[in-house]
Amino acid sequence: MKKYLPLVLLATLSPAFATTVQNLDSIPSAIQHPEGKQIFAEQMMGTTPAKGFGELPQGLEVAQWIAWVAPNEDPKKLIMTGAKAWGKNGKYIGVACFADNQAEAEQTRKRADNGCPENYSTSRVNKLYLGVFSWQNQRLTPIARSEKPLNQLSEWNKAAEKESNDESVRPLAYYTKLDLAPYRIAPDTLAFGVRGGYSDAYSGGGAFYEVLELYAIKDNRIINVFSDLVYQYQDIAGDWNKDGTRQHDISESKYILKMRSAKTHGFYDLERVNLEDKSSHIFRWSESLQGYAP
Repeated sequence: MKKYLPLVLLATLSPAFATTVQNLDSIPSAIQHPEGKQIFAEQMMGTTPAKGFGELPQGLEVAQWIAWVAPNEDPKKLIMTGAKAWGKNGKYIGVACFADNQAEAEQTRKRADNGCPENYSTSRVNKLYLGVFSWQNQRLTPIARSEKPLNQLSEWNKAAEKESNDESVRPLAYYTKLDLAPYRIAPDTLAFGVRGGYSDAYSGGGAFYEVLELYAIKDNRIINVFSDLVYQYQDIAGDWNKDGTRQHDISESKYILKMRSAKTHGFYDLERVNLEDKSSHIFRWSESLQGYAP
C-alpha cells in the first residue's frame, strides 16, 4: 500500500517561498508561480477558467463520444466534455464529466467553470472519465478508456484523511486540465497527466493545492500510475492595519517531476523536485502496485 504524508502536513513541512503583504490588493503581485496566479484569479477575482480539457474534435458528436467513453452514464447528468490532440495519427485524449443527478448537472453547467468541479452534495469530485482514441476521416476509433471514473480516492488521499483530524483535509475536489507533457515512463510507454486539486477557505485567507496524476495505457484500459502534490499556496490573514486593511502571510511550494535515467522493473525512476530548496524525492516502479511508490 502506498504511504504518503497527509497533504496539509506535507505542505506545512515542505520548504516554501514566504512573504508578508500589507493588504489583499497586494497579493497577486506577491504570488511567484503561474499556477498560483491563475488559481487566485479564478477563485478570488472571478476570472473564467481556461478550457483545460480542450474541445472534442470537429465532427465528433457529444452523444457518440459519451456512448463509448461512459456507456453506463445517463447523458442527462453530463456536465462537460473535452479532448486534446496527443501525438500523431489523429490520436486524442478525451474526457467526460458527470454529476450524480440531473439537477446537480444542470446547476453545475450554469456555472460554466470549464472543468470537472466539486460535487456540492458530497464534497467529492464529480465523475470524470478518460478515453484515448483516434479521430480520422470523421471516424472514432477506440484505443483505451478508464473502466471507472476518476473520483475513486487514491491511497495518498486515503492516508491524508486517516492520519489527520483536520476537517480541511479532503479528497480531490475538482479536476482542471489535461497535462500532455512528454512523461515517458518507460522506453515504450508514454504517460499523460490530469491535474486537479482542492481549495480550503478559512477566516481571512485560504489555501489551494494542485495534484498531478499520471495515467498510462495497459491493454485497452487506462490506469493510474502516479499521484502527488505539485503545488500549494497558502494565505493566512495577519495583523490589522490602521486604515482597516489586513496584512497577509503568503507561502508557496512548487514541485516538478523529472524522469531519471535509472530504471526499476523497466520503468524510469521519477524524481519530484522542490523548486524552492532543490530537495527531491524518488519514486520507483512497483510491480505489485503496477504504479509508482515513494
